[in-house]
Amino acid sequence: MHWLLLGIIALALIVVAGRHPRTAFGLFAALLAGAILMLQLNSGEKERGSALISPGDVLLSKTHFKPGYAGSFDLSGRLANQASGAQIVEVVLEVQLRDCHPSAQGEARDCQMLGTDSPRLVLAVPPGEARDFIVNLSFPRTQSRGEIDWTYRVITVLGRRYRTVTER
Repeated sequence: MHWLLLGIIALALIVVAGRHPRTAFGLFAALLAGAILMLQLNSGEKERGSALISPGDVLLSKTHFKPGYAGSFDLSGRLANQASGAQIVEVVLEVQLRDCHPSAQGEARDCQMLGTDSPRLVLAVPPGEARDFIVNLSFPRTQSRGEIDWTYRVITVLGRRYRTVTER
């Protein structure tokens, strides 16, 4: 709704600019102030949403990686919300593709990083519930010489206060 209003002001600016430059300058100032205000309000909303749910409240399970289209990979799994009063709206993951070589007996595996991707999962998960997801991952074209290994973790979570039907 706010962006529509800013669009109308921008259109009026273009129409008025030729005949009334002072009015156009005033409209431009209003457009600029409105855009700055919108960005400030949106960033504050994201900060409040990220404070509602911590990455520790998100549980990933049943994860499965399979080859996708044109050298990409598909990550599928189940995302559970363990927070008590907030709904998950968006989750950002960090997924790493590694090439691991068998180690000598008693030594740790030698793994080389092939790529990192940060997919964004946009889905609504109420408290105490879980949802299935699938997301495509793109990595630079590289050849693995050993065994492919995946690591993943939740980086950020955006939530919204959850109200039950009786609270509304």
